[in-house]
Amino acid sequence: MKWILIAALLAPGLALAGACEATCADTVKQCKDVCKKQLKKDAPDKIPFCQDKCKEFESECEKDCKAEGKK
Repeated sequence: MKWILIAALLAPGLALAGACEATCADTVKQCKDVCKKQLKKDAPDKIPFCQDKCKEFESECEKDCKAEGKK
């Protein structure tokens, strides 16, 4: 369940304005890196699940970017 903590820590980065899509991609990359580092020793079998959750954040972030652009 460490991925929940990871997601909570990275979620504020998803709301940043500016080059929104680039920010989304960078946040997802950081999230995936954290998954690898944090779960490598304790639960290596959970890394793919954690990284999938990161990918879900990317989809949501991109939707938010598009919605923000329409305002």
